[in-house]
Amino acid sequence: MKRIFLTLVALAGYALAQSELTSLAYEHNYELKALEAEVQALEKEVDISKIWENPMLSLGVNDIFLNEPLTRNQEAQNEAISLSQKIPTGGKLDIKESIALQDLAIKKLEFKTKKLEMQREIGVLEQSYIRINQDLALVIKYEKVLEDLKNAHLSYNTTSAHYVDTLNNTILQKNLSIEKKTLLRDKASIERKLESIIVAHVPEMSAKEGLLPYKLSDEEKLLEKSPKLQVQNMQSSKELLNLRYEKANKTPDVTVSLGYNRRQGRDDYAFIGISVPLPIYGKENASIQKATLIHASSEQSVQSVHKSLLFELRDELLNKELQYDKISLAKEVLYENEKMYQVLQSTALSQNDTLLSLLNVLTQIIEAQKQINANTFAYNESIIKIYTLLGVEL
Repeated sequence: MKRIFLTLVALAGYALAQSELTSLAYEHNYELKALEAEVQALEKEVDISKIWENPMLSLGVNDIFLNEPLTRNQEAQNEAISLSQKIPTGGKLDIKESIALQDLAIKKLEFKTKKLEMQREIGVLEQSYIRINQDLALVIKYEKVLEDLKNAHLSYNTTSAHYVDTLNNTILQKNLSIEKKTLLRDKASIERKLESIIVAHVPEMSAKEGLLPYKLSDEEKLLEKSPKLQVQNMQSSKELLNLRYEKANKTPDVTVSLGYNRRQGRDDYAFIGISVPLPIYGKENASIQKATLIHASSEQSVQSVHKSLLFELRDELLNKELQYDKISLAKEVLYENEKMYQVLQSTALSQNDTLLSLLNVLTQIIEAQKQINANTFAYNESIIKIYTLLGVEL
């Protein structure tokens, strides 16, 4: 089975590659532009995190009497000027920079993840577009076959005995006509969906038909590098940094003040002061407890996301193999019905029962071919999902 699969991959004739539609989406999509702007904003946040708070300049007078608030004592004027600076301690700025860098890394990975998800969505829509075109070609082909068959049958024998066979042919033609209209509607819907993603007119698509090649192995090991899992791991690391920051807050920052006081009729003087907040209400300890719980929650989320992704991966791997087997079976059904069709063709125009059997076989041929198209789409969809899930570009 594996040898047959590898041979089929080798005959696929093309490799997965970024399509023109994906390139257009990367260039024009509004969501990607918004995420790109957010990345640039977080780059600025890294620079901001390293900067001290601005110093505080204070100016004042100390000789305004309450009973005469607009009149100053001319003989005892007293003006003061001071400058204070808050000095961070406990390595808080370094931790804040690390948190900002972590936020930036998370956002960049979210940007990459969004591009991969958009690539998957476009890839699936392209494969659906291919399947619809294949079904349309199939319907058009057999509409022509049925029309030729009906005309040949009527010209061969126009007696009432052949009416039922002609009626069956007409009903099958009408069914194909309705199906063609449905496919055209679905095709237009896909084009509109693609236009909303790439924010541009959909160019002529030239994606190749057939099964997509699959070149991955050790998928569960590759899952460790899944963008979704990496984001969750980074989030957990960030919460650990937040915990470190809350612990560093137990060391209070120091504010240093320098000033000068000019006094009329008395000696001027300079002053220096140091102030620190008093952690007497327990806010810092409560913040540490909160950060500890959030970090523990984030670690559990990592395990939860990993389990969820592992289930999704295994499900898609099984579905891929299942669709391959369904394709093989549908091809066997198609082959047998095509042989039967060739046998019945020689007598179909002269024998009523044979013509009815021929129409039934023709119906089965159409259904088998449509089943191959549907299973091929499902197989390729699984491959696209697996590549996206593992963070591997198509």
